[in-house]
Amino acid sequence: MRLRQIEVFRAVMLTGSASAAARLLSVSQPVVSRVLQHAELTLGFPLFDRTGGRLKPTPEAEALFVQVQRAFGEIERIDALASNLRRGTSGLLRVAATPSLASHLLPAALQAMREACPGVACDLWASHTAQIEQDLAAFEIDAGFAIEPAERVTVTVTTLARSEMVLAAPRAWTEGVMRLDDRAWLVGRPFVGLAEATPLGERLAAALDQAKWEAQTSLRVQTYALAGSLVEKGLGYAFLDAYTAVGLDPRRIALLRLTPQIEFSLDMMCGAGVVRSLLVDRLADCLGEAAAGCAREVDRRAAPGALALGAR
Repeated sequence: MRLRQIEVFRAVMLTGSASAAARLLSVSQPVVSRVLQHAELTLGFPLFDRTGGRLKPTPEAEALFVQVQRAFGEIERIDALASNLRRGTSGLLRVAATPSLASHLLPAALQAMREACPGVACDLWASHTAQIEQDLAAFEIDAGFAIEPAERVTVTVTTLARSEMVLAAPRAWTEGVMRLDDRAWLVGRPFVGLAEATPLGERLAAALDQAKWEAQTSLRVQTYALAGSLVEKGLGYAFLDAYTAVGLDPRRIALLRLTPQIEFSLDMMCGAGVVRSLLVDRLADCLGEAAAGCAREVDRRAAPGALALGAR
């Protein structure tokens, strides 16, 4: 099918009649009918059943329409990209981030970006890494942000910053504790664990196993953001990424660095072979600055010394 035929076919599918499609496209009804007939001759099968003066889509037309809608979504994305490349200060940006990043770091980055580019509109999703990969492959988002996503054929990964895991515990637990760097004060305390298997979670589990850390797991959750909320309620302690940790209430939460450190990278994910818009690059810069701000906040809020994972 030629592009004009696809355009006319889509208009008829959207409006339900040749006359309405003609009005949508600002052409005459005979033009719509003629293009449709030529498209059917080219395809070798009918697109519509013409009964009672109405156009009823055939099953073949319904199947084609699904792909046509995807194609037009990509055309709209190209238009948005062209606009962003031209101006770099306005347009639509479709972004996804893992729940932990979406709860604190991404809002801070978007706030800075909005101040510099007030004309930018954003569609935002909080998704797990696998869903972000699928949305990028389907061209449904422009960029995704995650902690150490796996390399994929359909996705390019760019590191924006590095950070560390910290321990978050109810501040009330630390009252009267002389040696916060000794894990003895956590023995018997409830632990909030992460159920989802991630590269960072697996690295943490390996470090705890090597340190012979015997945690009393009372709750198991899917995201660091939820783990942090439970710690705020005094339901246990948790090992969190620093971005999640600094978003917690400092009046309720004590933060401790770990030794040895468990580091990780903050990465941006884009579709392989897709040219990034200026808006995506601007957001990446703002996210890097927000990550640097989080690092400074960890320096300010963390208790002196570092919690030794290994027994003393």
